[in-house]
Amino acid sequence: MSNNKENICINKYDSQIPIYGSFSTEGPRSREMGDENNGGSSAAQPQLGLRPLKHCNVRVGHVTGNGRHGSSPSGRPSRSSSLLAWSDARWPATAADAIAVLLSVVVAWCLLWVNVTPALMAVPGGSVASIFLLYVAGLAAGHAVDVVGGLPPLLGMMVAGIALQNFGLYTVTANWCIHLVTIMREAALSVILIKGGLEMNAAQLRRLSGAVTRLALLPCVAEAAAAAVAAHYILPDFSWEWGLMLGFVLSAVSPAVLVPNLLRLKHMGYGEKNGVNTLVIAASSLDDIVSISAFGVLSGIIFSTGNLTSKIVQGPEDVCIGTALGLVWGFLLIFVPPAPWANVSFTARKDQQDDGKTFVDEEQANQSVTAKRAFLLGSGGFLAVTGSQWYGYPGAGPLACIISSFVAGTGWKWREEKQNCDRPTTVSIHEDEDDGAHNKTNPVEAVFECIWFGLQPVLFASIGTEVKFELLKGGDIVIAGLLVLICGLIVRLIVTSCAVWGAGLNIKEVIFINIAWLPKATVQAALAPVALDMARMMGTDEDKESASRLLTISVISILVTAPLGAFGIQWFGPRLLSHSGR
Repeated sequence: MSNNKENICINKYDSQIPIYGSFSTEGPRSREMGDENNGGSSAAQPQLGLRPLKHCNVRVGHVTGNGRHGSSPSGRPSRSSSLLAWSDARWPATAADAIAVLLSVVVAWCLLWVNVTPALMAVPGGSVASIFLLYVAGLAAGHAVDVVGGLPPLLGMMVAGIALQNFGLYTVTANWCIHLVTIMREAALSVILIKGGLEMNAAQLRRLSGAVTRLALLPCVAEAAAAAVAAHYILPDFSWEWGLMLGFVLSAVSPAVLVPNLLRLKHMGYGEKNGVNTLVIAASSLDDIVSISAFGVLSGIIFSTGNLTSKIVQGPEDVCIGTALGLVWGFLLIFVPPAPWANVSFTARKDQQDDGKTFVDEEQANQSVTAKRAFLLGSGGFLAVTGSQWYGYPGAGPLACIISSFVAGTGWKWREEKQNCDRPTTVSIHEDEDDGAHNKTNPVEAVFECIWFGLQPVLFASIGTEVKFELLKGGDIVIAGLLVLICGLIVRLIVTSCAVWGAGLNIKEVIFINIAWLPKATVQAALAPVALDMARMMGTDEDKESASRLLTISVISILVTAPLGAFGIQWFGPRLLSHSGR
């Protein structure tokens, strides 16, 4: 076998299977000779946007008469090969995965036991042990609910928090532990806001039809107003400000429940004929932004100090400050750090690349830029959320977080498209023509998806710990919360039907949109504990009582609407939506 040969064939049963590629053991010089033989030069590769081939050292093992590699001379597989094949089977691999999870939990517990004060690790009663049990139980319950029932994991996490609280296994009394839980909640809120901003598509927003705009704005505002009126007259001593805050918390739909189920129907071919899936998904992101922004403005009005005039001015001030901060920070992140193709290491080592001595690791440059962008975007958003509360403008932080992530994400996509246009000869072999560039995964968004996976057990399970059975005695708050929820949903269903009327949809599709618009989970779980934490830090006793009611009603809305929405989308989708025939 020649080292400079480009096409290698393997003879097996008198047949030839060509393997296209370059296998070389002589380094860069041999590849240059091979390029010259093909009528090209290695210097042309960067101009075509192609990464240079990596050098591979290929070891050809013993091939027996029956064509098996790694087997004994007698034709039987070796013991090591048999062991590896057995360990990769389904049940041994499943058992190994379960053992890995169990070992991780045991090792983490031992690390805390060795390095933390024994009083904090006591069970029950230890603050650190309570947080650890909350996280592990929430993660396990969420996984069980997802696998067994196909429901959103947050339901299992919340039930785990409720169980630990009411069975006396969750007792957090240390001040720094209470503060730690609060910080993790705010971090989870920041991650949700950043994810929402990154998932927004500027081109899609420009193409929003009147039906999408009406579906995003009218049902949200109508449900918030209806819930505010119902809460003011049903709940005792519940002010209009807290009623509106409760209304906008309840009015947000849940992307965690809505989007995965709609995408599943889309892949099955349902809802694509009239664009029902695209309509609902596009409107859901804007619906959540309206709810979160209104929540921020109302929180600024409620917790601001001063006379009525200053409280009225507080809302517009929060909007202006949050918008300005988001635009400035997002625009800065478009250019800082530099793009991967503008990395300083590329410029400094370009001459060496032309000489064939070394090659720039493009993958490493992409990972470095992604890590820097994710850190700056995440830390800046978290600083905006917490710093705005500290400075007295709590509504500015969430708005700045959304706007900065949207501006930065849009700018990164624009720069990449501009770079590809300036280099028209760039060849992309990894892009799916059917999906297009808009469905391409943003690496920064993937980072925040991993962070969200780690933070959501603490967020949802800690919400469950706020629900105490002794506070629900008599069922007054449960009945009142259900009445407020039902009043808001009735108005929402009516307005939703009117909003999509005349958009070319039939009666069945309108009914399905109303079902898909029911589930509430993610936004409620993120905003409700933030309102309670702010009331405890800056509010009066009446504010603390109102915030506690708001959180309880939010939990009730999640436990009622999330399963109904998930089952409704899965069950009624194939029955109400037309099939595209794919």
